[in-house]
Amino acid sequence: MGGLGNQMFQYAAAKSVAVRNKTILKIDTTLLEENKKHPHEIVTHRELDLAIFDLPLMKATKEEVEYFNGKKYRFLIGKIYNKIGSVKRKRNLIIEKDRSFNKNILRLGDNKCIVGSWQSEKYFKDIESEIRNLFTFKLPVLDTSKDFLNDIKSHDSICLNVRRGDFVTSPLYSNTLGALTADYYIKAIEYFEGRVTRPKVFVFSDDMDWCKNNLKLKMPVCFVGHEHAGEKFGNYLQLMKNCNHFVIPNSSFGWWGAWLSKHQDKIVIAPKNWFKDAAMKDKDIVPENWIRI
Repeated sequence: MGGLGNQMFQYAAAKSVAVRNKTILKIDTTLLEENKKHPHEIVTHRELDLAIFDLPLMKATKEEVEYFNGKKYRFLIGKIYNKIGSVKRKRNLIIEKDRSFNKNILRLGDNKCIVGSWQSEKYFKDIESEIRNLFTFKLPVLDTSKDFLNDIKSHDSICLNVRRGDFVTSPLYSNTLGALTADYYIKAIEYFEGRVTRPKVFVFSDDMDWCKNNLKLKMPVCFVGHEHAGEKFGNYLQLMKNCNHFVIPNSSFGWWGAWLSKHQDKIVIAPKNWFKDAAMKDKDIVPENWIRI
């Protein structure tokens, strides 16, 4: 469920469980397929964006999905069968209760179905190298983006990722997450003054007009247009991960751009409050060595 960044978190956490149990990982795309058939005005439609990576995507069979979630029976005997089997299913179906890191996930055995966001590197930190290798892009950087890539590599580049879109327009996301203000991004960039030698800011966003009108920065700035986004914004992510430093929004897409970067001395700045809704816990989402403002 969710977009590319969310799917990456889910895959990485589940892969870690599979590796510890020396077993296989299968994915359930039911929610994505149902949302495609029956679009919802509140929830943004998503597809299987993980397909941009060169990793194994083995789908769970209909029977396997029904084993964990129960089959939809029309007749009484089938409903009785479901009720009897529900006790066993509950032991093997693990649903995330909140966004806090749940260390019990690290102790799960095999034959489990895990459902949730799992937004913390703590779930897969023990296999970090394997996760980085799995998230290898199928396609190279677009030919039309290679000048941008060279420019990024020739500067002390700062990736500034601005997430707006449904964080502004959706009643659900605007209340739980909410788009960050221009003040956050400007203050974050100011942090780099005197800390980097040849800075250049590369702006990646789903609302470039807003960025151009609201981000008045003192450093050299390059706005990377959507002609460089690529399939499912995969080209964007490739360009982002090649930057040296990062200013990210409260978005899993920006989080992965920063996390995938191999720059040894990278500085990553993230928002102090990941969620607009104060009841939602966020202390485990941002790695401890990242800076929160």
